[in-house]
Amino acid sequence: MDIRFIRPPSSLESSVKEFWIWKGVNARELPWILPSYECEMVFHLGTPPLVETENKEIFPLPKIHLVGPQTRRWRILSESELSLFAVRFFVGGMYSLFSKRGDELQNQFTEIENKLGLGEFSDSNFPTDDLISHFLTIFLKDHPGQPSEIPTYVRFALLELTRPAAPINHLCRRIGISRKQLDRKFKEIVGMNPSEYRTVHRLLDMVRNPEHYRKNNPDLRFTDLAQEFEYSDQSHFNRDFKRISGSIPNEWFGEYKKMSHFYNHDSSYTDRMGT
Repeated sequence: MDIRFIRPPSSLESSVKEFWIWKGVNARELPWILPSYECEMVFHLGTPPLVETENKEIFPLPKIHLVGPQTRRWRILSESELSLFAVRFFVGGMYSLFSKRGDELQNQFTEIENKLGLGEFSDSNFPTDDLISHFLTIFLKDHPGQPSEIPTYVRFALLELTRPAAPINHLCRRIGISRKQLDRKFKEIVGMNPSEYRTVHRLLDMVRNPEHYRKNNPDLRFTDLAQEFEYSDQSHFNRDFKRISGSIPNEWFGEYKKMSHFYNHDSSYTDRMGT
């Protein structure tokens, strides 16, 4: 099994978080995938897997597809090992690069037309990192759509709402718009409303930190984690975490290996907003 992350070219760094690679990944080792505002373009080199959503829908993925903003959990089902490469966008990256509305992509796995074709790329003839980076850079350059500017007040709100307890009505007063206006523009760009974004960001910020896992930090107490992320008490933290992730904290943070399939821990370029 091989999992790698590649820095995108500088011309894409404001919208693209990373290129990432799976080679020979066993789907049975993967956790449920959590809700996220980060869109992805995925290129399967073998037979595409099935997806199961938290409400028991099961359907096949296209060979090349988008993963839109997700407000639900989902998981990958496959008897074969998975080999793929993908583009992961910053929040609003599909909007800023191609004017793709987040609300139209929400909870979708839309097939992408590929005029370039995958050529000789396959799970048995896996391309080098340089070839993957070149292919994806050209693919994004040729992808249909025109850039759109994310309004300054949305960029400001994206940063403000990374604070777990940031009051949204107070934020609206600061930027001089109504809650309804902010909700509408947020859903258009991000694919979820400000409250959903704030909740999902808190969860992702929590589970993507390697120091929150027993393997790396056996002395961590969940009461400390609840306090760090501004939960009113431990029971609120437990209920909220189970509602979104499907697992209690003690179970999730004991599975560092599963989490590490998805998240790059090089904070030098991934742990920032694309705003």
